[in-house]
Amino acid sequence: MPFERVAAILAAAILPMGILVACSPAEESGQALLESGQALLASAAPEPTGPVLAVYDFSAPEVRFELPGRLDEISGLAFTAEGRLLGHDDERGRVHEIDPRNGDVGRSFDLGSGNVQDDFEGIARIGERLFLVSSSGFLYEFRAGDEDADVPYRVTDTGVGAVCEVEGLDYDPVAEGLVLACKRSDGDGATMTLYVLPVAGGPARPIRVARSELVALGLDGDFQPSAVAVTGEGSWILLSAVTESIIEVGSSGRVLAGVALGQRRHPQPEGLALADDGRLYIADEKNGDDAHITVYAPRGGGE
Repeated sequence: MPFERVAAILAAAILPMGILVACSPAEESGQALLESGQALLASAAPEPTGPVLAVYDFSAPEVRFELPGRLDEISGLAFTAEGRLLGHDDERGRVHEIDPRNGDVGRSFDLGSGNVQDDFEGIARIGERLFLVSSSGFLYEFRAGDEDADVPYRVTDTGVGAVCEVEGLDYDPVAEGLVLACKRSDGDGATMTLYVLPVAGGPARPIRVARSELVALGLDGDFQPSAVAVTGEGSWILLSAVTESIIEVGSSGRVLAGVALGQRRHPQPEGLALADDGRLYIADEKNGDDAHITVYAPRGGGE
């Protein structure tokens, strides 16, 4: 699980310049699942004792890898159980294996016959099972394949697409559910929304994040999630391509920390993943610059 070694680092971490930390507490019918889930409260998982983002200095990346043209529209990242990094295309069900040490792209495989097209916005792993999610909330489940293999898959409608434009996916083992981040969602605009979809079945649970908490930290209130990563410390990290910023929220929706990344370094941040050694990987689509992955190592940690 990510951050097994980071707890000790967190205890002694000094917040790097630019980190803003909150100091006050503050296939089924998808619509039926959502309606029955509205009354459920946030996860009972404990909130972290300190923000995980505090262990990173976003002004000093460890390394940056430029990606080949076939990954110009990289849209999501996830690690396999063996520590291999997977990235996927935006509009085609094709998954690429990326060497997390140097960015070299190895094998690639396709869902189905290689002609599966959708607006894919996130990838996650549960054991050997892999999942892609579309912006309309459809989950594509499959297993990793060999080079140029056409792997079988199945599709499930999560139902969240009725009220949410999905852009981000990860698995939370504590909540035992897939976390789906909404780039846009129904409502008055005062909150942004994530959904926790239990893998054992049941209603998708909405988690609301007040935009006023972002503004109170000096961040852009128009934060629109483009990726989500579960820390393993009771919190989730969210990335925004619209505001080029990154935040951390507790599983109750409370904003714990945040930082503006800057357009120069991250012109189009769309993918996010955490390695077991605590390294944070951010993928940028091509946008006035080559697509690339930037790696941030936790201070005092990582191999």
